[in-house]
Amino acid sequence: MPATVATRPRGPERGRNTVPSFMAAVAMHALLVFGMWFAVQWRTSSEAPAVAELWEPLAPVEPPAPPPPPPAPAQPEAPKPEADIVQQQQTKPHAPEQESPPPVERRPIEPREPKKVEPKKKVETKPSPEQIEREQRQAEERRQTEIARLTGQVSGAARAQSASPGVISNAYSALIKACIRPNIVFAVPEGTPDQVYAEFKVELLPTGEQAAPPQLAKPSGLPGYDDAAERAIIRCDPFPRDRDGTVPRSFTLRMYPTEAR
Repeated sequence: MPATVATRPRGPERGRNTVPSFMAAVAMHALLVFGMWFAVQWRTSSEAPAVAELWEPLAPVEPPAPPPPPPAPAQPEAPKPEADIVQQQQTKPHAPEQESPPPVERRPIEPREPKKVEPKKKVETKPSPEQIEREQRQAEERRQTEIARLTGQVSGAARAQSASPGVISNAYSALIKACIRPNIVFAVPEGTPDQVYAEFKVELLPTGEQAAPPQLAKPSGLPGYDDAAERAIIRCDPFPRDRDGTVPRSFTLRMYPTEAR
């Protein structure tokens, strides 16, 4: 009889297929957890609110009112018989005839005379005694001034006539020389005696202006001085008046060179 050999069943080998098995177990657990979480979320999620639109029927549109019927044409009144018209005319009282107004006579308009304006009467004011005295005093002063003016003209004319061919007074000569000396431009030589002079004949108008250029009647012996003195006399135009207001018509004037120093 054959011999039997007793054999033991093979157990799982340790260390073989451990890692894949572990990974598969982890994956299964993960799927299980995800499925449970998804189920919980799906049950607890809030449902979206339901929206319903309500529709209201439109109001009925009233039909437009029909236009009013056109007014009936007015029927012409039947003409009354002529007999009625004649009767009415006979029964109407006749209006009294209006009398025409009489014509109005138009009178010519008479021109109005302008009103005479009476001149205003001047109110005569009597002067006071002081005013009368003042006016008399002023009139007397004017009379005395006029007398003095006339007297001065007469005496001046007589004096001019008497002095025309002669020599002027010392006072008037000083006035004339004061007008002439500033215009003399001449250097007087040293040692010129005081007795040396030049004599000029001068003719004037009543206004003091020179009637003609001065004439040298007597030379001084210094021709340069004589020319300078003549030019200075010509520049003094018009001549000054005398103290009494008159101007001699013709006179002789002596000019000394030593006076120009």
